[in-house]
Amino acid sequence: MPELSSGGDRSSETVEVSDCGGLCDPERLSALAETGLTSASDPTMEAFAARVRQLLAVPVALVSLVREDRQVFPGMTGLPEPWAGRRSTPLTHSFCRHVVTSAEPLVVEDARDHELVRDNLAVAELGVVAYAGMPLTDGPGNVLGSLCAIDSRPRRWSGDQLDLLRDLAAACSTELRLRLARVDADRERRHRDQLDAELRRAFARSQTLLEASQAFSAALTVEEVRDRIGLLVHTDLAPDYVGLSLLDDEGGMHRLQDALFPAGERRTRWVHYALGSPLPTATAVRENRVVSFRGRAEFDAAHPEAERRLHAELGLEAVVAVPLPGPEGPVGAFVLGWHTVRDVGPADQVTITTIAGYAAQALARARVVQLERQAAVATRRMSETLQRSLLTQPFEPDHLELAVRYVPATADTQVGGDWYDAFLLRDGALSVVIGDVAGHDREAVAAMGQLRNLLRGIAYSLDAPPATILGELDGAIRLLSVDTIATALYGRVEQPAAHGAHGLRLFRWTNAGHPPPLLVEPDGTARLLHTSPDLLLGARPDAARADHTADLRPGATLLLYTDGLVERRGADLDEGFAWLAQAAGRHAGRALDEFCDALLDEIGERRDDDVALLALRAHPEDRPLPPEAH
Repeated sequence: MPELSSGGDRSSETVEVSDCGGLCDPERLSALAETGLTSASDPTMEAFAARVRQLLAVPVALVSLVREDRQVFPGMTGLPEPWAGRRSTPLTHSFCRHVVTSAEPLVVEDARDHELVRDNLAVAELGVVAYAGMPLTDGPGNVLGSLCAIDSRPRRWSGDQLDLLRDLAAACSTELRLRLARVDADRERRHRDQLDAELRRAFARSQTLLEASQAFSAALTVEEVRDRIGLLVHTDLAPDYVGLSLLDDEGGMHRLQDALFPAGERRTRWVHYALGSPLPTATAVRENRVVSFRGRAEFDAAHPEAERRLHAELGLEAVVAVPLPGPEGPVGAFVLGWHTVRDVGPADQVTITTIAGYAAQALARARVVQLERQAAVATRRMSETLQRSLLTQPFEPDHLELAVRYVPATADTQVGGDWYDAFLLRDGALSVVIGDVAGHDREAVAAMGQLRNLLRGIAYSLDAPPATILGELDGAIRLLSVDTIATALYGRVEQPAAHGAHGLRLFRWTNAGHPPPLLVEPDGTARLLHTSPDLLLGARPDAARADHTADLRPGATLLLYTDGLVERRGADLDEGFAWLAQAAGRHAGRALDEFCDALLDEIGERRDDDVALLALRAHPEDRPLPPEAH
């Protein structure tokens, strides 16, 4: 059998094909790349080429994969040098590219007389005369190349030979598809692993937030708060350093001493520095924002020499400082540090800032405990301060007047769990709540703070009726293991379009075992909005709850209160309700603050329990004018 000519090189590898047609299809080229096959020898592809040469009795057989600029031969037999060493040719020497562009077999008996390939350089330089090539395809049908048989003399290909070549090409295509399937499987596995890792991180963050809602409840010192911050962020964020700094009454910063701090700075429990310092904790407090640096180079670029030196002495790369929120602004900040470069993404920042909120509450409680230890005689006063710090002045919209009161019981007991709140919802309605957590101790205050914050978050996030909101709060109490029982009355003050023309508001509420609200009309008529109260919060998470509505006319007063206002030792509760309705009617004409004070004055020192009040009044001037006034 004659040998194929090695021909002259003519530097033909530099020849470019200006129109690559279907050869440049991105999907086809991507599949080619993902097979992992190149001009390097591949045992499986070599076996296919050898099989073609043997069964069809040809001098040359190729597994040719056609790229946009050349064809490569991962399987090859009989090709002369220098092409055998290169295991590839330019497209100017390729018959197989026509198989790819047509997606059909190409059978040539004598290339010298064949219109399509007679000018192909493979004829002159490689001595290709007879050629039979079958498409090699991937799953979607992209033609990746050709399995071809080549002869150096004219040849009439028999039907059996072409069927055999077609069968071998189908088997070779199956092998290519298996390789691509493995690539797809690996990609899917990586995607699944990535998704699984993201889900695990999300679950870890959710667990951290669940734990954070109660982890600080037992922290009684500043050191314990710092340690619990470290424990909460350890599993997911895993910082190498946790530092805590608090703002003092003179506007300076105090950093709690820790083991990593330079030895020369560890003489006292606290390290003092100015709020104007460029340190991340001072910046976080001063600007009330999260301050983050992913590595030392980024930190050094933003800080002067002294701070850069301290950062290096601590051995840190990445740091993030988070302000601790208080009622009037940050009360301090904590800083997390890592020995390696690290990006703190948005999800991590949500986790960290949520922990900061709970830590700030814990620090408030820790401060109370420390003050109690230092001044036992001031225990009650300090407890009242803590209670009032959690019962901040509620939001008052333009169309309503609000007044709140909190009065502790006269008995010398710990502060209780009474609370009130009012805040604006996204739809413009005013959300109001009054509640009473069982107990008279720090645990009751902690539970009250948890319920208050949970209710705020749920109400603001969900556009739902009050009964649904308290139902969600019940579910959160169970999931977060908030070990408490509480009464609560939660409602919305709305101004529906149908009521607006008459100056009316609509009060929509639900009652979880709490005393009923009192509605006082402008003429002094007072009535309790009695309903069948639903189960207390925390009693049963699947308890059914119902909504109720009442009109709130211009000048009318709505009073929400805790049971300390109407309960008296040895007296029937109905007597307390009757007294409240009569007293409210007598004082209905007073300004709202005077109205609340008058009710408290009437009970005087007879309080057996804490009393919390939330009164709201629709502005009398909102009443529409009569027709004759227009």
